Formats: sequence, structure tokens, C-alpha cells
Amino acid sequence: MSMGQLYHYISSKDDVLYLVHQYFHQLRSDFVKAQNIEQYATPMERLIKYLVANMVFVSENKKIIQLISTETKYLKKEYLKDVLKMEQEDTIDNYHQLLVDLNKEIPINGDLEVLASILAYVVAFLPLKGWTVKEKSTDDVNCCLFDFIFNGLGKSVLQEYEKSKNNVCLEELS
Repeated sequence: MSMGQLYHYISSKDDVLYLVHQYFHQLRSDFVKAQNIEQYATPMERLIKYLVANMVFVSENKKIIQLISTETKYLKKEYLKDVLKMEQEDTIDNYHQLLVDLNKEIPINGDLEVLASILAYVVAFLPLKGWTVKEKSTDDVNCCLFDFIFNGLGKSVLQEYEKSKNNVCLEELS
């Protein structure tokens, strides 16, 4: 493709960043789907495996997450609206559904919609704020994130998580 043809499709930095967002969300969606999260029997297992899958993806895609995080605020309003919708549908809604399913079996403390948004942000900790703990291993940080997440979901969820903690393969996260 020539530069002239490229400019037919891309006329601004906003166009490029919007395409980066589309690519990122498709890449993330394909990666998570490949993990077959729905195969796990319990809502706790599905939540744990979904968290693991997202932490692995985040670890492998730090640079694009940093780019998206720093540049999105400059998007035109119509692109920003679409990008936020992608984030909602691709990530936050999935966390919300996992929390709804888990809440049917184990009471969760807090508003599930708010908690779903918090989960999406916390999982992106390494690329966004990982520089603050650069002397720590990825496994150590991710173990801390898991404990933080399950403490935040409440005592009954934490107790159930502690029972299944041995099943979480944090080595997958490195």
C-alpha cells in the first residue's frame, strides 16, 4: 500500500489511535476467548482464570496499554465515545457478569458495577504504575493484586478464594 492509499483511510492522529484501540480490543478479546474461561465449573474458578488471562495479556502488552492510556485523552469526542464503549463492552461488562455470577453463590461486598470497573483498572496496574515497584517480580506483584482484589470483594469471597488459591497458577502470569 502506498502512502497515498494509506492517507485515504487515515487522515489524522485520531484515526491512527482509534485503529490502535480497535486492534487492542480485538487482540485482548481473542486472547481471553482462547483461554476457554467458560469451561470452568464454578464462578470463582471463572473469575480467577479470567483475572489470570487478563494479567498475562497485560504483561505481554504493556507498551500498547501505556500508549492507549496516555493518548486517549486527546481523541475527538466521537472517537472517545466509541473507545469508551469498547472498553465497557470488552472488559468491564465481562467483569460485571463474572461478579454477578459469583454473587449468586457468595455474597460480594459493594456495588458490582463499580467493582467491575475497579477490576479492569487494577489488572492494568503493571503497565500503568508498575514503575513504582520495578524491583519486585511480576509474580510478587500479581500475587499482591490477587490478594488485594479478593480482600476487596469481602470476607466470604476471600475465604472461598483462599480455598482455591492453590489452583491459581501464578507462574502463568510471568
